[in-house]
Amino acid sequence: MEKTEDKRSKDIVLVPFCILCQAFQAKGIVRFDWKATIKPLVDELSNSDINIIQMPCPESQFNGWKKGLSREPMGYKEYNTPEFRKLCSKLAEDVLDMIKGILENGYNILAIMGIEMSPSCSVNYQYTNKGMINLSGVYIQELKKLLDENNLDIKFIGINRRHVGKSHRDLKALIENRTLI
Repeated sequence: MEKTEDKRSKDIVLVPFCILCQAFQAKGIVRFDWKATIKPLVDELSNSDINIIQMPCPESQFNGWKKGLSREPMGYKEYNTPEFRKLCSKLAEDVLDMIKGILENGYNILAIMGIEMSPSCSVNYQYTNKGMINLSGVYIQELKKLLDENNLDIKFIGINRRHVGKSHRDLKALIENRTLI
């Protein structure tokens, strides 16, 4: 039997669960038109032959799925608890194991995306009662810590739905330079 060439893309981006499934966001959070804000980013990945992997959603899993999927919005302060951090740490360990397996099989992790202002998945920014501060979400903090401990240098891109143009430019630059990564 003749071997055929494997034409699968070797490039992968990990995204928060709610990038592809807004139903997993807290009630009242979806205020932006998915087609105008997130879809162009997903299309850019797809059109560039980049695989998309959804990371698990810690907020939806916290206190059980039934409660998690019908949860009210909460901020970083409310989620930054030992119990929630423990869940985020466990989920981050699972993602780390997946990343190691992906890399060991010759695939490339181009980036991990986050959603800015998310108490779990923000890369750079949180809202507080005093305005915006530079702070990653609990889940991303735990994931970054594990990646650092394992000497894995993976780029993080924060998606800001209010200023999606910058996020799109960052993603395009990553895609254009992926041969250098």
